[in-house]
Parts: sequence; structure tokens; C-alpha cells
Amino acid sequence: MGGRARSSERRKSDSPIQVSAACTFLPFLKLMLNLGAPVDRWLEECKLPYQLYEDPETYIPTKNYWAFVSLAEAKEAIDDLGLRVGQDQIYETHGFPLVASTYAAPTLLSGIQAFSRGVRRIYSGTGIVLARGEKDSVKLVLKKSFDIDIPGFTTTEWLGIISLIAVVQLFARRTWQPEVISLRSNRVVPPLAQAMYPNTHIIRGQETSYISFPKQMLSSGPSSFGGEVVARLESESLVTSQLEPPVDFADSVQRILASYLPDGYLSLESVAEIAGISPRTMQRSLAKDGLNFSWLVERTRFDIASRILVETESSSLDIAFATGYEDSSHFARAFKGLAGCSPREYRRRNADPNREESGA
Repeated sequence: MGGRARSSERRKSDSPIQVSAACTFLPFLKLMLNLGAPVDRWLEECKLPYQLYEDPETYIPTKNYWAFVSLAEAKEAIDDLGLRVGQDQIYETHGFPLVASTYAAPTLLSGIQAFSRGVRRIYSGTGIVLARGEKDSVKLVLKKSFDIDIPGFTTTEWLGIISLIAVVQLFARRTWQPEVISLRSNRVVPPLAQAMYPNTHIIRGQETSYISFPKQMLSSGPSSFGGEVVARLESESLVTSQLEPPVDFADSVQRILASYLPDGYLSLESVAEIAGISPRTMQRSLAKDGLNFSWLVERTRFDIASRILVETESSSLDIAFATGYEDSSHFARAFKGLAGCSPREYRRRNADPNREESGA
């Protein structure tokens, strides 16, 4: 009875806020830093957290991510930003777990299926679909939840297209090119794209974004190039955990809170502004799951703090700052109110007994 009731509540919940893993954004950030761009100011303008520098496994609102990309492209007069990032760091944007699980598949077909399942972990509003093409070809289709008029769409569309090509290259070779690249965007194709794919027919203003290639390739096994990619990502310590996308609206708000809390406490109004919705909509959407914003903040703080206490030697002051408290005493009182014990006692009970006790 309780399970059915909870399932009913889930159905009533609003859709999650679309979020993306920070690992997909960091290559854009790195490129802008190398160009000497005022990245911190742009992060603030686009309402993105500084936590991005520290934790590639955090989630950020996709619209804000795209706004940054659009702003950077305009300010630096770069019309091929997505192509530049994709050309140099496409596998880094996916992260080691997704690349490794895709490459571990026995054939390109099963690799595409693995990638399709995994890509939602890093882009909650993106899907990959295999469809029938012309004659003996197939289409690998990129589906996005945002419309073409959203700032940053064209740049991230190119990044998505390169992602599809990169999947096939794991089972083909480094220089493999698709027969056709189809773009929803109607912007002029940058010279870099033509240089990267000289043997590919690129069409614009289409209903769907996709690449096409011969159907017979679906039975191809992993390539030696793919093995080199996986080995490189692992050796460069680009090994992150398997991220999990938000399952409902409240969960997506928690992901956003976890990313922004190290920058300081967040009010309902500020989180609603970050998410691009009204405070009233935020309250109403949480209420559908029987939740309120204040409780969600405290729950998120507790989840972060308990994980840090168990997994690290961080002090109470460091944990306080990581969870948006002004000092360690405020953190300790709030933590005890939820856990029923002090942070020190919680660590003693739950941490690895072989690890030395910290001063938390």
C-alpha cells in the first residue's frame, strides 16, 4: 500500500530540472581560462557555482551551463567553440566510466546501447536513439530537451554530434567520419567542421540532429584506438564514479543545492532564480512530494556532511564551509539535530576503523 502511494506521488511530481555533470563543462572552462577570459565574472553572471573547479562530479543546471557557453562564444568572438572543445577533449567531457563501459561492449551496437543508457547520467535532458536510415545505413540521433532558440544550443549541438562520432570511433578508428551530419541549427557551418569532416555531407536546418553510417558497422568490435583512449583516461586519473541523474523534481533541486552550498547558504528565491522558475512554482512542485524547501536544504547539508565525515579526514570547519554554514558550531548543532549525535561521534561510529580519528 505504501509503495503504491509513493509511486502515485512520483507521478504527480513535476519533471526534474535539467542538469549536467560538471565534468562535461570543465573543458569549456579550461579553454576560457587559457584564453585569459574573466571566467569568475561569467560564472557569477550565469549563476554557476565556483564548486565547479573542485568537484567534476557535481551537477549544474543545464540552462545556466548553456548560457555560459553562449556568453563565452559571444565575448571571445568564437563561432566554433563546441567544435574546439569536442576536437580536443570529447572523451574528457564524457568521463572515464561512460567511455570505459561503452568500449567494454562486444560490438558497436551494444556499445551504442551502453552509451545511450549512460549519457543520461551526465546530461539529464539528452537522449541517444538508433534509427533506420536510407538504404543500408542507420542514424544515430541526438535528442535534447531544450528548443533550438535557447542560447548555447548550436554550440552544444556540435558537441553532441562529436560525441556520437566519438562513440563510433571507439569501434572504428581515430580518423573515421560519418556519411552525413544532420543539424537542427541553421547557422553557417564553421570552417573547422569542414576541416574535421571533409568527406562528410553536412546538412543544416533539419528536424533532428544525427549522424549516419553503414548498418554493417554495427557488428564491429572494439578498436585499438578505443583501447588507447580508455587507457589514457585512466592513467590521467580521469576516473570518476558512476553519476546518477535526478529521479524527480525534488532530487534535481538537491543536486543543485549540493553544487551551490559551498558558495554559501541559498534561499528559496535564489535557487528558484538559478533554476529559471518562480519561487511559487518551486514551493508548489516540492509540495507535490510532501516536501518543503527548508527541510530539503537541511537534508542536503546532512547528506554531504555525513559523506565527508565517513570518507575523509576533513575538519568540522571545512565541512561547515562545504555545506554552507558560517562556522563549525552552527554546523555541529544542526548536524546533531538530524543525526542525534555529534559529527565526531558520527565519524567514530561509521568511518573506517583503520583510519585515524580526525579532529571533527
